[in-house]
Amino acid sequence: VRALVDQSVPREQYEIIVVDDASTDDTAAIATGAGADRVLVIEHGGAAAARNAGLAATVGELVLFTDADCVPSREWIEHLVSPFAEPAVAGVKGTYRTMQRQLIARLVQLEFERRYERMARLSQIDFIDTYAAAYRRSVLVEEGGFATDYPVPSAEDVDLSFRLATRGHRMVFAPQAWVWHTHPSSLNAYLRRKVRFGYWRALLY
Repeated sequence: VRALVDQSVPREQYEIIVVDDASTDDTAAIATGAGADRVLVIEHGGAAAARNAGLAATVGELVLFTDADCVPSREWIEHLVSPFAEPAVAGVKGTYRTMQRQLIARLVQLEFERRYERMARLSQIDFIDTYAAAYRRSVLVEEGGFATDYPVPSAEDVDLSFRLATRGHRMVFAPQAWVWHTHPSSLNAYLRRKVRFGYWRALLY
C-alpha cells in the first residue's frame, strides 16, 4: 500500500481499495494506516470474490489489480495505464521482479522471464496475471468479473483472460509495469505451487 501511495502518477488521480478476505490479523488497520482510501472486509470467498468486491466498489474508467505479496514499482500505474491510449485495448499485463538470491527463487524468476521474452514479441496476448493487471472497468462489468468457481488463487485470472480473448477484446503486454515479488525459495514450495496451479488449470482447460 505504501508503494501505491508513492507513485509517479499524481495521487489525486487514483484511489487505493484494499479487500480484506476475512483475514485473522490486523490487515484492515494496517492497510488504512499505510494510506489506503478504502478497506473492504468481506466474508471469506477467495481471490476471485475479493477482486469482484473491489471491482464493485470502483468508479474509475480503469481498474488495476495487484496482490498482497507484491510491491509495485514507482512507475507501475503509469506504465500499466499508458497502453489504454489505444481505444481498442481492454487489458494490460505487467511483470514480476524479485530481489531474492536463493537458487529456486532465481530459477522461478528465470521461468517468468522466458515467458516475458516470448510475450514481448507479440502485438497482443491472451492472458493477464492479476499480480500486475489493468482492465477497462466496463469490460470487466460486462463480462461479470472473475469466476468464483476457483476457491483458491489458481486459474481465475486465466479464465477471465480466455473469456475476454474469445470475445475479441485486445490485451497487451507492458513489461515495464513491474512489481517486486517473493517467489518460492525451496523445491518443495515450488512443486506444491505447481501442483495447485496445474490442478485448477486442468479443470479450466
